[in-house]
Order: sequence, then C-alpha cells, then structure tokens
Amino acid sequence: MNHIVLLVDDDENVLHGLARALRRQPYQLYTARSGEEAMSILKAHPVDVVVADEQMPGMSGSELLAWIARSYPEVMRIVLTGRATAETAIRAINEGAVYHFFTKPCHEVQLALTIRKALEEKEQEKGTSLILANWTSVD
Repeated sequence: MNHIVLLVDDDENVLHGLARALRRQPYQLYTARSGEEAMSILKAHPVDVVVADEQMPGMSGSELLAWIARSYPEVMRIVLTGRATAETAIRAINEGAVYHFFTKPCHEVQLALTIRKALEEKEQEKGTSLILANWTSVD
C-alpha cells in the first residue's frame, strides 16, 4: 500500500529540508505552507500521517491537529516545534491527540523512524478493525 505523509511548515526552507531528508522513504510526500493549505489537501486526498509545525501564522499546528483529530481521526499526527513549552505539549496531546512531539532541529532519522512506526501502528489498528468487523459470534 502506498502511504501518504503530509508535511506542514510555514518556513519553506524547513519544508524543503524535511522533504529532501524523507525523499527515499517508502511513502509519498505532500507539503503545505499553512494550516489552511493542509486542510485543503486533507479534504482532497487520503493522508496517513501529518507532521505539522506548531508556530505558524494564522492557524497553529495544535489547532490544525485538533481539527484533524475531529475530522480525520484515523490520520496519525506529529508535532514539530522550535519553541517547545509545557503548555504547547499539553495542548498538542490533549486537543490534537498527537502520536509524537518533536523539537527543532529534529534528527531526520528519528523523524523517519517515528513516521514509519506511526504507519505501522495505523496498519495494525486497521487490521484489528477489519478483524472485528468480520467477526461473528458463535451461538
């Protein structure tokens, strides 16, 4: 199955750097420069994982991930921030139900491994859902 990862960051250099670092991974990459652009992509395309910067003009990463958690709960969510605070982490976890929280600069290999683990967990959840949906009781 071809997985799709959406990278969201208002800094074009960071976005290109992440895309370049992840280009050899076994998934397709989409990029967005704002929360609003990311929302448009999610509405138009199936996405498996979103990696979103926290500090963006307009809509913060936490606000975007909270919207994704409500609208597309099957999408795995990862935060990437240059200004980590306890408040930011708590908001991302409570409102966005994030899978992982990274601080910038983040190690590219660690990000790639975390995305891969998120995809594996998503596949396991999907498999469990299929098994439960097909399960019938024996009377």
